[in-house]
Amino acid sequence: MKQLLPAAILALAACGKGDTAAKTADGESAVQVPQGSGGTATTIHLVVEGGPHAGTYDAKSSDLTCTYGFAGKGSWGNQYSVMGKPANEFSSLQLIVPDAKDAADGTDKFLITVGFGELMKPSWSEHTINTGATLHGVSDDVKKEGTGTITVEDKGKTGKVTFKGKTKDNVGLEGTIDCQQLMRGE
Repeated sequence: MKQLLPAAILALAACGKGDTAAKTADGESAVQVPQGSGGTATTIHLVVEGGPHAGTYDAKSSDLTCTYGFAGKGSWGNQYSVMGKPANEFSSLQLIVPDAKDAADGTDKFLITVGFGELMKPSWSEHTINTGATLHGVSDDVKKEGTGTITVEDKGKTGKVTFKGKTKDNVGLEGTIDCQQLMRGE
């Protein structure tokens, strides 16, 4: 359960509805991810070094996954999740950078979780780096897991994130999130 907590918090924060979201007749959530304005909204390139998911992964989403100001004033985020993936496939990347401006020239304050398999199912597994980021900014009270740096290139309607770090289990995470479309909350 502790392992799922960062993903659950980010997933709930991204939709802002939690368990009170409207349901369809089939019991599925009626909350819809905002669609992009056409084409690819986000492209993710991820390299995992070590651990059970070592390899290179690439993903594209036509849904908007990149945000500015949704996880706090001046924050940058990403909420990419795909349902129905087998346990060995990349299915989720959640990110919080509390201060996007500070990250323009690189920062070590961020939270990133990459997941594999079906979210919230027994086969789900994840790798997390949290260097002190929370939904409310940076905190020294956060359980720190891993080390790394992240850079955010904010271009207004688009942007790019570059990250590199190691989890507490010494699994390397490196990659980019290319935000061709971006939701701005402030």
